[in-house]
Amino acid sequence: MEPLVENLKKQVTCSICLDTYKDPKILSCFHTFCCKCLEEHARKTHRQGKFRCPECQAEIDLPEGNRFDRLPTSFHQNTLIGLLETEDREALLRPPFCSQHKNERLRYFCSSCEVCICPVCFAEDHRGHEFDVIEKVLQEDKKYIMLNVETIKEKANLFREEIRKLEKTSEEDEMIIAIAKQQVSEAAQHVITKTRQQEKQLLESLEMTRRKRIEQINSAKQELESLVKQMNQAAEFAENLVQSSSGLNIIQTKTTLKLKFQELRGVEISRHHPTTFVKFTATSQQHLKLGFIQLTEKPAKAAKSTLEGLDRTFFAGVEAELTLCPKTAEGETSYQADLSDQVEWLIKPTEDVTNVTVQAGEKGNLRLKFTPKVPGAYNVEVKINGEKLPTCPFTLPVKERELVIVGELDLKFNQGQEFSGPSGIAVNKQGDIAVVDHIGHCVFVFNKEGNCLKQIGKKGVNPGQFKYPTGVLFLNDHEVLVTDALNNRIQHINIQTGTVLKTFGKKGEGKGHFMAPCSVHLDHANRLVVTEIHNNRVQVMSKEGEALFTIGDSGPEKLSKPYSCISYKNIFLVTEIGNHVVKAFDSSNTFLHKFGEKGNQDGQFDEPRGMCLDGSNNLLVCDSDNKRVQQFSLDGRFTGKTNVPLKGPRRIVIAPDGRILVTSYETKKIYILR
Repeated sequence: MEPLVENLKKQVTCSICLDTYKDPKILSCFHTFCCKCLEEHARKTHRQGKFRCPECQAEIDLPEGNRFDRLPTSFHQNTLIGLLETEDREALLRPPFCSQHKNERLRYFCSSCEVCICPVCFAEDHRGHEFDVIEKVLQEDKKYIMLNVETIKEKANLFREEIRKLEKTSEEDEMIIAIAKQQVSEAAQHVITKTRQQEKQLLESLEMTRRKRIEQINSAKQELESLVKQMNQAAEFAENLVQSSSGLNIIQTKTTLKLKFQELRGVEISRHHPTTFVKFTATSQQHLKLGFIQLTEKPAKAAKSTLEGLDRTFFAGVEAELTLCPKTAEGETSYQADLSDQVEWLIKPTEDVTNVTVQAGEKGNLRLKFTPKVPGAYNVEVKINGEKLPTCPFTLPVKERELVIVGELDLKFNQGQEFSGPSGIAVNKQGDIAVVDHIGHCVFVFNKEGNCLKQIGKKGVNPGQFKYPTGVLFLNDHEVLVTDALNNRIQHINIQTGTVLKTFGKKGEGKGHFMAPCSVHLDHANRLVVTEIHNNRVQVMSKEGEALFTIGDSGPEKLSKPYSCISYKNIFLVTEIGNHVVKAFDSSNTFLHKFGEKGNQDGQFDEPRGMCLDGSNNLLVCDSDNKRVQQFSLDGRFTGKTNVPLKGPRRIVIAPDGRILVTSYETKKIYILR
């Protein structure tokens, strides 16, 4: 048998007999055997044109029609298949003689040219090149190939292991999702069962009510039918008596009939008409949930999650925010879907907080927001899927709010213009500012950049003229109402043209009359709320000026020199200069409560004047003679104040951009608070 590859090592160990032989044979699986062992094994194991490698049991294709009376010469040539590329197979099948020098065997491998050469080639064409004997090169290549074969097999084993893991994961997913589906169905069935039970109870209750109602109606019907029968009998008897009896008989029975008629006429008809007294009201279905689906492989765990932002300073009436950083059991950030629905957080006292929300933040975090109404210590507890964070519960201190003067409006008057005594102020949605000049008897209009657009009015009694105006209100972006105090009227003006559209009111104490109106406000129902300092009352009117009702002009808490009034829902808050308090009434003129007294301590007043509500429903009050603005909750608890003196604050308003604007009567400026 011819050797399979001539350029192998001359001495190789057979994998079967373990003896050393020349010219061994290498199979396509790269195992090496001597010719004798390979031939004997092939005869014994061949089956349908194949036999198995004695070492690794890999199947080897044999030439078609091969008999094993002798191993064919071409056997070794057909075993090196499958793993090699076409060019490699062709190279192995070439004869071991040099193609240029026919009688010379290939003995060397030129690494410079990467070709097998004979001694003549070496002498003629490859002198000076790097070369080595073929046996050595082939052995090194074989080692390289076998090393890579082992690496590939190891890689394949890793992939097979990963395939097994994926198959196991697939089975687990199928089982988990099947269980979740079953739980959803059971939860739905539970809700359905409970709903059916409630339906049965409600229907039984309605049926019982129906029976009782029918019994009552039938009883009343029988009673009325009996009375009708008695009346018919009495009437029939009386008619027969008149028609057929003598006059004496009529006279004798007159008294009896009279009593009977009086008795029947005096019977009152019992009202048993059916009325709509049974009504079913369905409860809100908005929050009816069977549960939620977690679509994450690594859910958030409360034990690993943290809160950020606890080192900040929190103020009463100012929105506070904490950052919840949800973590998995491994401490990694959890990007769990709909996690905000599974986060609960409780802040006590609950009645002192508002706007408690959970919002999605950045990088999987959640923003926990709330607004504390008053200063104090708040107890906070945060849960994820019913489990508390390790740091919970904890105490969150809230301080009094410090209202800081951050500057003043840079107002650019036209030549010859200036404030004499700024009082009322209003801002429209596009940022234009209207300021009433009480001493200058006019109204200035500025755009949001502070440029004066128009000066309207002068001292006088004609339309468009004023006499100590005090308050102003934007009805829309182009129209204002101005309280013309000592002219005892309100003027409706277009600020673009300066045209007076309407005036209403005159001096007096009746409905629709005024005595020094000093402020005007628009309530939640789009009604005008006008404060009259000399009539000691507040009038609520339609936009057309029709008087609807009054507040504070009767009862034990009658107003004394009210200066301004604003509303929240159906509550009217009034500053009272005479008693240095703020009073609260409802729309029926019922006194609700009051807060404040004369003094300069927190929560006390000295001539409180203008006020407003900010975006968090904090009540801001101009404490005029105490030279400050104070902040209160809607129920009258002190929550903050300005941190430096503010001379003569008269009116206060919130601009669309959130700035707090305050007019100073003494300094003739408009300050900006934050």
